[in-house]
Amino acid sequence: MPALKKALIIFAKVPKPGQVKTRLQPELSPDASSQIYLAFILDTLSATAPLKGVKRILACDSTRRDPFFIQLAERYNLALIDQTGENLGARMRNAVAEAYRLGFGQAVIIGTDIPTLPVDYIQEAFKHLKKSPLVLGPSADGGYYLIGGSGSIPPIFDGVHWGTEQVLTQTLQRITENKLDAALLPFWYDVDTVGDLRFLSQHLVYLERQTGKCAAAETSRVLKTLKLDIP
Repeated sequence: MPALKKALIIFAKVPKPGQVKTRLQPELSPDASSQIYLAFILDTLSATAPLKGVKRILACDSTRRDPFFIQLAERYNLALIDQTGENLGARMRNAVAEAYRLGFGQAVIIGTDIPTLPVDYIQEAFKHLKKSPLVLGPSADGGYYLIGGSGSIPPIFDGVHWGTEQVLTQTLQRITENKLDAALLPFWYDVDTVGDLRFLSQHLVYLERQTGKCAAAETSRVLKTLKLDIP
């Protein structure tokens, strides 16, 4: 059988001050928060650029016609789709459905709040989808940083309380109730709060000392440029 076409769907917003990373405020200003979010986007796109045999699709909050998204698509060779749906679960289900409509047989979704995510985890997700219809990347905050499917997403998002620490537990319950098979990746973390940002700052220092390379160059640059006194 021919290999299924692979899509990596990246959920993103336009980095407008006051509309992104609002949980970093008021400790950080809206402008500083938006600069950090933009750095997250750029690091995510740079980190995923080497993926082979994978088409990256930017799922755009608001509209894919925004000049910001159009510039990113041209710079990073991205396809653009709109996010549609009344909640996160619906938006993810619709994004995967759109990828299948475009001819992709495997689709993996990530956000832009995980600038240090090892690209190996994404590659591992696609490997799991060869044998399992679902794959989840559990997050330390009780959600998940990645979800993928090799077919339309079943009703695993029904009744999930988005934005809470119960998201992963409730999703796994739906998977069990529907008697589905799902592979799990290693735990990782995303960055939503000032506490998360504090950990990220220290993690970047550790990773650079360990590997001699900067894991998220743009994020590191912005954190140093802003000279943030993270409480």
